[in-house]
Amino acid sequence: MFLEELKMSDHKEEEIFEMKSEYPYVIRKITPSLGRTYLVPWHWHQEVEFVVVHQGVLEYFAPDKRVCIQPGEGVFVNANVLHQLWTPKPLTPIKYDVHMFPKEFIASPKSLIDTKYLTPLLKCSRITLVALQLQNPVQKRILEKLGKLTALEREGAFGYEVQSRNLSAELMLDLYEDQKESIFTGKELNYNSESRLKAMLLFIQEHYAEELALKDIADAAHISERECLRCFQKMLRITPFAYLKSYRVQVACGLLSFTKDSIMTIAMKTGFSSSSYFGKTFRRHMNCTPNEYRKNSQKQREETAW
Repeated sequence: MFLEELKMSDHKEEEIFEMKSEYPYVIRKITPSLGRTYLVPWHWHQEVEFVVVHQGVLEYFAPDKRVCIQPGEGVFVNANVLHQLWTPKPLTPIKYDVHMFPKEFIASPKSLIDTKYLTPLLKCSRITLVALQLQNPVQKRILEKLGKLTALEREGAFGYEVQSRNLSAELMLDLYEDQKESIFTGKELNYNSESRLKAMLLFIQEHYAEELALKDIADAAHISERECLRCFQKMLRITPFAYLKSYRVQVACGLLSFTKDSIMTIAMKTGFSSSSYFGKTFRRHMNCTPNEYRKNSQKQREETAW
């Protein structure tokens, strides 16, 4: 398994490091290494996200939904939605594009376009993940526009930034049309569980190196220990301590890849009580030892450099 390292803000939202204030639109072209499961752990960001899979299969998860994306199809991830993704078939080559931009790329805050179209769509709690499928005419138009956006960036012809901005606005209007029923019908979902979960994830991500008790995690969201367990199980289908271990391993992967710290030092930095316990936990999560992971990571960087 390979865990993508996310650059996080002070509020543990993902910071999109490629995003520039003067032109807030990013296309990431992702090609995970063959034979290694690729995992992007639970996170969220204020930008909307559109994904198009060109090869292989990709799975996206939100607390309320799972979307399996086949070649030629995609998914929309709403702003500030907690989500995770992974490649379920590591032996199959996969290529996909990720388009990201804030709503301000389309319209100024509180403008008519914002209040009439963007805010109702992006603030609708029922719209978390939207599968984009070719058999749906509106969703097919969205996929076609995403393809045009990729071509515009690749060609970089004069005025492509303006064309991309206009095309993105049309794309959001298509999405609004596709999701009108969700926007205007039914009751809003309760935000309490997700806001509590984010508070607890934030606490874990800030204090992962410390010895944490269930009460510490629950107190971060001002709820009981029982409610803490219920919230994690309901939304992520794991326990708080399973998430804590997974996050510690995620941080350890980064330290193994980009520092020369000893295994013992990394174990201590990531909250493990001993190097032997660290090694056992790491192997269970990553199917290799910390030393093997470090060697493989170094080899991969050398191959990429070539």
